[in-house]
Amino acid sequence: MSVKNVSLKVIASQMKVSINTVSHSLRDLDDISEPLKQRIRKKAIELGYMPNHVAQKMRKDEKPLIAILIDSFVNLYFNTFSSALTKLFREKNEYDFLFICADRLTVDVVKQCVLQRVDLVVTHFHPEEGVYEFAKLNNIQIVLISTKDKFGKMDSVGVDERGGCRAAAKYLADGSDGGYIFVGVDCFCARMRYSLFRRALKDMGVAGEIVFFNTDKKDMPALLNMIEKGLRKIFFYSDGEAYTVLAKLDELTGGVRERFPDLKFIGFDGLYKYVYGLQRIVTVQIDYPEFAETVYQVIKDRLENPNGYAKQLVVPVALPEGQTPPSPQTP
Repeated sequence: MSVKNVSLKVIASQMKVSINTVSHSLRDLDDISEPLKQRIRKKAIELGYMPNHVAQKMRKDEKPLIAILIDSFVNLYFNTFSSALTKLFREKNEYDFLFICADRLTVDVVKQCVLQRVDLVVTHFHPEEGVYEFAKLNNIQIVLISTKDKFGKMDSVGVDERGGCRAAAKYLADGSDGGYIFVGVDCFCARMRYSLFRRALKDMGVAGEIVFFNTDKKDMPALLNMIEKGLRKIFFYSDGEAYTVLAKLDELTGGVRERFPDLKFIGFDGLYKYVYGLQRIVTVQIDYPEFAETVYQVIKDRLENPNGYAKQLVVPVALPEGQTPPSPQTP
């Protein structure tokens, strides 16, 4: 493969700065102001600049390397998804892959990917400021899972959040009156599902108190107190949260479902089908092999067409209790 690269000298000439200034800006060194760095990076992208290690890799025609960012091996949702994705990587043998531990998607994380010679990053983290530009400069593509960047410049694949929350609302509202507890944490996903859940109940014309119980800030006795006061319908924003909270409530009560037989709850993720040892619960279900296959195709398309328009795709969910699924909608 013939690869022609734009030199630092050309960028410096067009920006009317020194070659050192261009070099330091592209390496994100602290001796250059952030506004100037941004202007130089933008010009470098416009001119098609490619760092030497990227050009060298393209000449060697090596197998692309995919980095999967993980924050914890106890994140059941993302670990279940990444397990399905890496299974495809091994079966198809088109890409190499590695895991990188991180708790955010920052420029520093992208720098680590540059050092590892990564071609594409798969992550469920929301990208922080400057990530897209720095990744673009270093020819690193990014595919977001269940989140989006602010300006829609990066590919993203998510599940039908609106349809799933509507299904949860319908399941909990059917057959009985009373208030609702939404159990979540302080994160984007929980806040989004809470908003969609409230909207779904409103659209259905369902009345009743809806309480957001944040397990990051409140303890289990407080939740038990709500249940004792009559709030018996619970939407857990994730299955992982459901299993954790139910276990704690069982410790407090000797068996929360036995003590409150009218307790009705639903989770979101469908993990019991994929994670050994998990008890079956009512949950909005995700088909992880289908989810992974969709992401795999997005990865393939992006590596083959790095300058194409970003895709925002939605994977349908399977609904509990034989409900008819709504048409997938963009989350």
